[in-house]
Amino acid sequence: MNPQAPCILFLTLCCFLTNLSPLAAADKPENTSRQIFLLPYFLGNGETGVYLAFSTDGLHFDWLNDGKVVMPAPKWGEESLTRDPSIVYHDGKFHMVWTTSWKSHSIGYASSKDLLHWSTPRKIVVWQASDGAKNTWAPEIHWDPEQQEYLILWSTTLETELNDQDHSRDQHGHDHRPYAIRTRDFKTFTKPKLFYSPQPEISVIDPFIARDDRNTPDPADDRWVMVIKNEMPADQGGKNLRLIFSKHMQGPYGTTLGPPIVGAGTSIVDTMGEGPSLFKHNGLWYLYWDAPGSRFSYCLATSADLETWTNRTPEMTLPAKQMRHGTVFLAPENAIGFPLKK
Repeated sequence: MNPQAPCILFLTLCCFLTNLSPLAAADKPENTSRQIFLLPYFLGNGETGVYLAFSTDGLHFDWLNDGKVVMPAPKWGEESLTRDPSIVYHDGKFHMVWTTSWKSHSIGYASSKDLLHWSTPRKIVVWQASDGAKNTWAPEIHWDPEQQEYLILWSTTLETELNDQDHSRDQHGHDHRPYAIRTRDFKTFTKPKLFYSPQPEISVIDPFIARDDRNTPDPADDRWVMVIKNEMPADQGGKNLRLIFSKHMQGPYGTTLGPPIVGAGTSIVDTMGEGPSLFKHNGLWYLYWDAPGSRFSYCLATSADLETWTNRTPEMTLPAKQMRHGTVFLAPENAIGFPLKK
């Protein structure tokens, strides 16, 4: 045996580890514990706080905390709602954002290490009065392994967009586009910037992003997929969820929306669909969404290829009626402070 072989092997290994990309490192599980499906949601108008449900199979959900609020709504006057909660788990901590009111210029933020104990909620003001923002709806929080930062997306109607005569105003007098801020420490944030606008221009809301690992040795063919709601009236082809793709998490994404996959005008829960969350688990894509006005409290479709979808909604069981716009996500079981019912 060559006496230098162990040294050569060690140096080769060091070079390999040194050259791991942030994306490759981020793909390694942070925690080897069993992955649990978690669903934060709100009830009513969001005036009471955030609730949590869990599932081990993605179909049958039960309460965490026996159906009681896990984080009460903060007392912020006219911006005291906890609508549309979104949570991401990264680096051993849960980060949550939510909608604070129907006409707010802010979003709410809190963090937790176990979902049981939460930091004091903070109001993050994203718009100034001079910006002409009419609302700040449904923030979604993501960890971006490429840029090593948190990306927060939401939907807003700006006065300038509403009055630009592009004929994309929806039936409610809004003309939404997704906007974004970025942060690495939740102390400083970038200014809000337009994140996406389709062509031809129409009102779109509720963007959610997931990485599509193409399961090949070469990560160069991986991509990112964004599911988004066409907010135009159903008789104009809207009120459904569609997909668009990009080579990078923060875009640019294709300006042409894909065909409707679930919601109004489709064979899967043919009524308004919104508030999607999307991820791949054990080789299968899970798409959850809210369908107000349907007979379902929450909906699920699965796909192996992001093209052919199977409606799993009738198989779902949920602990509460009319659970509202949340974000289903995966987290390790041993990071959850609440006991899980067996």
